[in-house]
Amino acid sequence: MNIPAPLSLARHIAPLLNGLDWAIGGSTLLHHLGLEANPQDLDLMITPEHFAQAQLRLREVLNEEARPAHPRNVAQHFARFISSDGTTLDLIAGIAVQDEGRVSSWDFVPAQVDWTDSLPWMRAEDWLELYTLFRRPFRVQQLHNWLLARDADTRSAELEIRLAFLDDTVETLSTTLARQQQEIDLLQEQLRLLYRQSARGSGENSDGHSLRDELPPHY
Repeated sequence: MNIPAPLSLARHIAPLLNGLDWAIGGSTLLHHLGLEANPQDLDLMITPEHFAQAQLRLREVLNEEARPAHPRNVAQHFARFISSDGTTLDLIAGIAVQDEGRVSSWDFVPAQVDWTDSLPWMRAEDWLELYTLFRRPFRVQQLHNWLLARDADTRSAELEIRLAFLDDTVETLSTTLARQQQEIDLLQEQLRLLYRQSARGSGENSDGHSLRDELPPHY
C-alpha cells in the first residue's frame, strides 16, 4: 500500500513534536477518513502556546518559507515548511478569517484530538467548521455526507445491539415460561393424584364399602 507523502511526513515529524499539543487536519485528515485519495499537503493545528517551540523543532528537518499573503486568512500564527520531496507543511495556530472587515476566529481544542496509529487527528466535525469558515463548499459537502453516514452506521449498530439484547431477553423469558409451565403441569398432576387419593380415603373403607353403610340406624 502506497503511503501519501503528507502522511509519511507526518509520521516523520511526529517524534519532534512530542510534548506539544497538535493535530492533523486538511486533506491528510480527509485521506485518513477515506475521502481523499491523494492529499498534496499537510496541515497541522497547534495551540498558540506551543507554536514557537514547534516552529523551532520543524526548522531542524524542513525548509521554512516566507508566510504567503492571503486576503481572508489572518491566523494569529502561521509557518510554511517544505520537505526534501516538495511536500508542503502548514503549521497554524489561532485561526481567524476576515470577511468585509469582520474577523471570525476558531480555537483548536487539544482535548478533542483523536489519536490513531500514534498520530493525533482532528475531529471531522471541527474541520467541517473550518471548511465552512474558509468557504470550501465541496469539502463542506464531503464532510457533511461522511458525518451523516457515520451517524447512520452508529445508530444502526446501536439498534443491532438493542435487538440482540431483546432477542436474548425474549429467549430467556420463553425458556423461563416453558419451565414454569412444566412445573404447573406437574403440580396439577400432583393435585389430581392427591384429590383421587383423598376421595378414595374419605368415601370408602378398607374393604371397598362406603362409610355410609356403617352408620347406626338412628342416624
